[in-house]
Amino acid sequence: MPRPLIPETLAPDLTERLRARFHPWELIKDWGLTVESTEPGGAIMRLLPTKAVLNSSRGIVNGGVLATMADMVGAMALSTAFDGAMPFATSDLHIRYLEPAKGEVLGEGRVIRFSGRGAIVECRLTCGGSLVALCTANFAIKHGLGG
Repeated sequence: MPRPLIPETLAPDLTERLRARFHPWELIKDWGLTVESTEPGGAIMRLLPTKAVLNSSRGIVNGGVLATMADMVGAMALSTAFDGAMPFATSDLHIRYLEPAKGEVLGEGRVIRFSGRGAIVECRLTCGGSLVALCTANFAIKHGLGG
């Protein structure tokens, strides 16, 4: 069977469909998290932190929130190979926190390896132009889907 590929182009409404899928999600509805854009094998999300995601009065974004954001932007990047469908699940996620995230966070996910069984995605979270967290996530593709 041929190796699956990330498409060269995406449906023009893909980003909007992903917004519709994630923005009403109860877990993140009060976080200030938005889907910014998608491209073949990539996605960008933005977090304008609300009180719901900050650690006390220090104004630092909670690490669990950053890990969730990295997982989500990675899943969106991979979903571009499936026209927005998500026939996969996170099998593991490793995040390295480099410095505190204080303020707006930009998350960029990029598929770096893709096969019929799984994918590895890198997620970079930046705040004020500085890299605050680096994440790699493995996604298991459900049997029979994705080539």
